[in-house]
Amino acid sequence: MKKWISILVLGILCWGCEDVIDVDLNTAAPRLVIDARLELLEDASSQNTVLLTRSSGFFEEDNPLVTDAQVQVMDGNGVTYPFVYDPANGLYRNANLQIQDDLDYTLTIVDQGQTYEATQQLVRTVPLIDIEQQEIEGFGEVTEITAFYEDPETPGDNYLFVYEDPNNFEVDLREDEFSNGNRSPQSFFIEELEPNTPITLKIAGIDAQAFRFFETLLQQTDAGGGGPFDTQPATVRGNIVNQENREQFPFGYFRVSQVYQINYLSQ
Repeated sequence: MKKWISILVLGILCWGCEDVIDVDLNTAAPRLVIDARLELLEDASSQNTVLLTRSSGFFEEDNPLVTDAQVQVMDGNGVTYPFVYDPANGLYRNANLQIQDDLDYTLTIVDQGQTYEATQQLVRTVPLIDIEQQEIEGFGEVTEITAFYEDPETPGDNYLFVYEDPNNFEVDLREDEFSNGNRSPQSFFIEELEPNTPITLKIAGIDAQAFRFFETLLQQTDAGGGGPFDTQPATVRGNIVNQENREQFPFGYFRVSQVYQINYLSQ
């Protein structure tokens, strides 16, 4: 688990001092980091992936991939789907699992003698229906990209949004407390966006527990400009439980989401 970068200031302040100062850089044992998602796509196909890494030390740039775990998902009918590691992209995948409504999906991961489990059901969402682009005056070269969706009248909907282009990756969240039954916007602010840049925007349905988890994680990591599991500067407990030791929980989350995407070419 990485430490705050402000620790480096100590080295600057102590430059030239003769006394040796020991700084604790957090040598806690690495933990499993899990980004597991079953996604129901617009064409009714499923994209099912699990990314496993291990939390790294203070001076390490990236979390190392975990390539030798046992990963499977069992549905509510008792059918088990093994996930196979693909070295081409560092993901565990299963292309046969087809996601259905009102059915439990239980993820099981066995790694280094520990068993991790979580159970979720599909959370549906609504499609993105339009995109608008405008330049923001007075803030340099900043472009606002806004996607719109029709929020249902029923309360309790939660959304995870992803913006991606060749140079940017951003994540944001929205709940429907003030948008029930309305056409709603979701904006991303991109610096130095060149014309004719291919952009992908996604909307995923998540439940209230997932919303709280990702909200806390984004606040603590400022991960709007990167993947939400890129770093773990603080302890954020997800929905995956270590069956041998609940306190030695992994980082990350397992979600089952309907996902819509829309493609756009910047003007």
